Amino acid sequence: MAATGHMNPTLPLVAELVARGCKVSYFVEETMRAVVEAAGATWRPFRYPGSDFTGILRNPSDFEAIGEENLRAVGVPQSTPIASYGFPWCLVYNAQLVLPNLMDDLQVLDPPVSAIVYEPFLACARVAAHALGVPPISLFTMTGPGVLSMPPDIVESCEKQPWVQQPRRWIQESYGLDVLENGLMMEFYSPTQNLVTSFQELYMPPSSEHQIKRFGHFPFHCVGALVDPRVKRIENAGDGANAPSLSGEGTVNTLTLTPEFSSAALPLQQIREARNSDRRIVLISLGTVVTQRMWRRPLGLASRRNDERPEGSRSITEYTGKEFCQYVYEACFEAVRQDQNLLAIFAMGSNGEEALEGIAPPPCNAILRESVAQVELLPLCDAFVTHGGANSMHEALALALPQAIIPVFGDQIYNADALASSGAGISFRHPLKTLTAETLQSALHSLLQTHGPNTYKSAAGRLSKQLAAAGGVRKAADLVLEAMGAARLHENEEEGASATSLPTLLASVSGQACQVYEKSVQQ
Repeated sequence: MAATGHMNPTLPLVAELVARGCKVSYFVEETMRAVVEAAGATWRPFRYPGSDFTGILRNPSDFEAIGEENLRAVGVPQSTPIASYGFPWCLVYNAQLVLPNLMDDLQVLDPPVSAIVYEPFLACARVAAHALGVPPISLFTMTGPGVLSMPPDIVESCEKQPWVQQPRRWIQESYGLDVLENGLMMEFYSPTQNLVTSFQELYMPPSSEHQIKRFGHFPFHCVGALVDPRVKRIENAGDGANAPSLSGEGTVNTLTLTPEFSSAALPLQQIREARNSDRRIVLISLGTVVTQRMWRRPLGLASRRNDERPEGSRSITEYTGKEFCQYVYEACFEAVRQDQNLLAIFAMGSNGEEALEGIAPPPCNAILRESVAQVELLPLCDAFVTHGGANSMHEALALALPQAIIPVFGDQIYNADALASSGAGISFRHPLKTLTAETLQSALHSLLQTHGPNTYKSAAGRLSKQLAAAGGVRKAADLVLEAMGAARLHENEEEGASATSLPTLLASVSGQACQVYEKSVQQ
């Protein structure tokens, strides 16, 4: 899936495997081709019958691109509202639509595929590995399956729909795998190996009844944050319709830092100079989903656990991304305005200019950017105000940065709770009730305080050590190659052959809107 948070952790892994002599092919929509090739992979598209769409179904325009005929073929009745069959409820029938061409594309690769590394959102990857008889290795870019737990009634309502049951039967008849026997929507984990980009203290194991029953016995291995500043990455994937902004691109604005919104690259040297003159640097970012893909859409069901609010006020589920961002920005602007020693850098996405309409103007000690090179900027920061996406949270923890988390939906809510429980941050869960300029100003004062022990900084340092000990990119690559080696050894033992070399191709799929890497390694 062409999503910033899902793709970025895969890119250092690709680069590491390439450095170890692997050949990598990466299946993802064409907008991501440049960043995939920069990591050393060969880009490949997903192919649909009668459509030139190349990704995994997510945005409303994606469903329009594949056409009504394809939707009817997988069991979606005419006039069904897209909220019922759209993302993520589409992931089983999405597998049916891409599998025939995906199998053809995988089977012609040379040398032949020997493993598939994939994001567990993607049923198609789990099925392809089964059909090819190679080990599946999932790469989960959140803190563990528990963050995706759903109430039983939602699971059962989803799974009984014809656009789930019909493709489920088709896949089982065609490829011999029931994707829901040991899986759930967005959770098609591997019985062989599942890599989790977190560490043990923050790990969220399978927790719901359905999760425990279907894949609670599967192996999950925390590998820490997959970050390498040397590897080009996505700064903002936008809504997935166009090519993303990438690290190292854009013209640097060397003029005086001002609060006007700009798409220019951030002048990091000026940020360093401000920090050296005792300014406190704070990065404020709500991520790339609520600021882009959900900009004009209601936050919906995924935010339901974040919905305590003043009596009589609107539900957060009814807020559009724009409305939520404006609510947060107003509180942030006022909190920052109260401390002129702060220099606050806002990463606002391409809708930043529109976000400023109708709200109080930003303070003079704010810098507003469309996107920032987060991995390069965070080492210059003293604190991070974040939505609590898994990558942002772990990238800050790697640097022992204390955080204020303003979660929106999904796993961000669990991440806010976990970080607050660890002592390394302050949670603004239920932001419609908890977030004001005053509460945020108080939080920043606590996170940044230098007189006496800073318990938040100390706790972040403790977690930083645990995160580093999980192994990171090298550990993830080791586990991928170990799974490949174990599969080849088992194959050779069955054939009575000696396993002295490992000429292989690794096919890996990762990313919310699917990506497949294929890599060849000699050992």
